[in-house]
Amino acid sequence: MKDEIETRLFRYFVALADERHFGRAAASLNVAASTLTHQIKRLESLLGARLVERRGNTRVALTEAGERFLQRARNVLREASDAAAVARQAARGEIGRIELGFMPIVLLGGMIDKFVRGFQQKNPGIEFVLRQMVTEQQVTAILDMNLDFGIARMPERFPAGLAGFPVARVPMVVALPNDHPMAKHKAINPAALQNEAFITYAPSIDIGYWNHMEVLGKLGGFTPRVVTRIGDFMSILSYVSAGRGIAVISQAFSRINIPNVVYREIATPAPPMLRIGLIHRKNEQSPAGLAFMKYMRPHAIK
Repeated sequence: MKDEIETRLFRYFVALADERHFGRAAASLNVAASTLTHQIKRLESLLGARLVERRGNTRVALTEAGERFLQRARNVLREASDAAAVARQAARGEIGRIELGFMPIVLLGGMIDKFVRGFQQKNPGIEFVLRQMVTEQQVTAILDMNLDFGIARMPERFPAGLAGFPVARVPMVVALPNDHPMAKHKAINPAALQNEAFITYAPSIDIGYWNHMEVLGKLGGFTPRVVTRIGDFMSILSYVSAGRGIAVISQAFSRINIPNVVYREIATPAPPMLRIGLIHRKNEQSPAGLAFMKYMRPHAIK
């Protein structure tokens, strides 16, 4: 076919097929009858097929080719209308797709339920793809355009092109073996931990936890003695369960029932806090992304 058929020609033909009358069809389209006649002839020329037969001056009947073309023409118009509606919804941020990185603490702390599920209840047309990553991986993926947002430990400072704001604070607690002498206390004085062996994350995984141990050491007047650095929180709790040391972890992890591991509060008016934030691109422009940021802004904390 030499020329593409305009959607308008499908609309003209369907109107004529519905009315079976040039005058009434032209009126429904708000065009002159002569214009409609010319456009139907143009459509027949493009198709190389006769679609209508005149019955008198203005009445028409559909040929066999016209009858078969009518159903497809209706489908074209329906799909065009659906496509336009989808485009308008996407432009308004009502539909779309968001890839979101998260840390285990975000899930255990109820933030997926609070933020993602809460947003989707108001924006059911926006799909979320959730990917578990540590903070540094999220930052890299967002910069590389492989991730839209991250909910993770707030970096000390953001690289160029990224920004964020805190949305939650989670207290840190001490994880220790069930038979540890201090396990019988509800809360532990930081000074009592000065001779303990600490297990923590490897610096390349999440340096934030080392910062929390430093804060704990300052509160107790000692420098924490780290005996093991490891890659994930389940391994850290496994080492605690095995009696290899104690750990400073997020209170959210205390929901996990690990044999021979108990969690105790830190006895201080201002215990170390883990700040969780939404990480995003400074120039975020997607309607779905902007809608998510708008939803998250009221959740920001100081």
